[in-house]
Amino acid sequence: MSSTRRASEGRPFRQERFASAPEFERGLMANLVAKRCGLLDRPADRQLIWFLQLLSHQAGGIKQLAAELMAKYPGRVATETMRKFGTKPGKVYSAAQVRVLRKEFGIEKSDLPLYGEVNKGFLADCIINIPPEDDPYGMAAEDAKSYPKTYAAAEFQKYCISAAETDLEKCILSLCLDPAMPVADGAPWYFPTLISTLREFQGQWVKERQPQVVTSIGESVCGALEYSIARGRLVVINGTARTGKTHAAKVWCNLNPGSVRYVECPASNDDLSFFREIAASLGVSVNQNAKAQDLRMRIEETLRSGDLALVIDEAHYLWPSQRYYRASTPSRINWIMTALVNHGVGVALITTPQFFRHLSALEKLTCWTSDQFKGRIGRYVELPAVLSRDELEEVAGVLLPASNADCIRAVARYAESSGKYLGAMDAIADTAKYFCEIDGRQKVEFKDIERSIRESVTPSDEALKAALADASDTKRRRVSKVIAAPLQPDFGRNAAPPQGERFAVRETAPSRQVKPEMVPG
Repeated sequence: MSSTRRASEGRPFRQERFASAPEFERGLMANLVAKRCGLLDRPADRQLIWFLQLLSHQAGGIKQLAAELMAKYPGRVATETMRKFGTKPGKVYSAAQVRVLRKEFGIEKSDLPLYGEVNKGFLADCIINIPPEDDPYGMAAEDAKSYPKTYAAAEFQKYCISAAETDLEKCILSLCLDPAMPVADGAPWYFPTLISTLREFQGQWVKERQPQVVTSIGESVCGALEYSIARGRLVVINGTARTGKTHAAKVWCNLNPGSVRYVECPASNDDLSFFREIAASLGVSVNQNAKAQDLRMRIEETLRSGDLALVIDEAHYLWPSQRYYRASTPSRINWIMTALVNHGVGVALITTPQFFRHLSALEKLTCWTSDQFKGRIGRYVELPAVLSRDELEEVAGVLLPASNADCIRAVARYAESSGKYLGAMDAIADTAKYFCEIDGRQKVEFKDIERSIRESVTPSDEALKAALADASDTKRRRVSKVIAAPLQPDFGRNAAPPQGERFAVRETAPSRQVKPEMVPG
């Protein structure tokens, strides 16, 4: 950093003077972490490092992680000797144990004196400043009788906690970057089980993000992503909008924080914005003056290490916009093929049918052909357009966890008749919660669902239907001819939940049972 970027006191106020503040620095640079992981043989060690790198870019960064470790595992912030002696709350160390620990910690006797130990420093001071007739030896011996014979383990743990508060964050950062630091227990001295604790924390972090429901679409998405990361191949996952494929992909990426990164492809046509999004997802350093070429080199350096796969959502934006068809080739697609897939980097493209319409149009208008691209596709997955009613109700149950079966059934059946499908369910649940909060209640009731559908969602869907009346038919139109039809002719204030087949029912997939083993773990 330039040494000239300084602002002396008394100068006019300028925002830029704070641009170099260390508080704005966040996250470990992925290309440097990739170099560190390139020297580690065990996949589990590399996955742990990449997991920590991911956390470094989240709120609070590694500093927050260090605080969580100390709060969650307080008994582990202790030396090996302390762990042998015991560190449970209320544990008391004997005089012999105290002497061993004082020596290990380098603590002076005067800081934690034991019964009968004469304070030599005090005694020397007495000899110099107090007349002999006042008997300084007797005074020191008398004081020594007032010292405790034992000390609580907490007295020594204070020293470890103080060291951890100062040094633990730096230690974890060094673990991710320093090639000489082993990925094994034994250091630092105040937290010798740090590595095993980090592995345990990683497992718990993933467990907390296990999905409550896995639909058939989610299973297909997860299966394709697992293949991509295991074999380092290109996978294309194609499905209609609002069926949950993006949610499933994000959940799967959370379950594999040491192996994959999720990125949403920008709709812009330039390479710089594309590489910026990938760089931000990976944690590659990005500044305001960064050039596309520089970002591309850092991204390639990171991904070619072989540890991370890339999940690109909204992949239909990889193609150049239609106005550029005649003048350009699909540079983003070509880069994915030559810079990533050809080097064994797993890439999954999640898209809608627009992807192949763009491909076909580009081939007709340019000299570019899709043969090489198609040849690199290791697996193509066509997702179903609909979910079973059981699955819809399971999703509704996640959106409204405290609601009764009538509320969940109403929300699920409305989704069957709505062109927005799962988007309609989310809108109903969110609006119903809003009405519930306005009334000062905690639990969503059927009247909230009813009001949400009647006053908000149905009018919105009907307006959307009118606006799109002349639009071309989509694939889902064959299974849904009615958009946002009311659940029943009249919603009275105390109307009973709909029974039987009063809904304008959308065709659904067969019912299925979600088995425990279907949940990725």
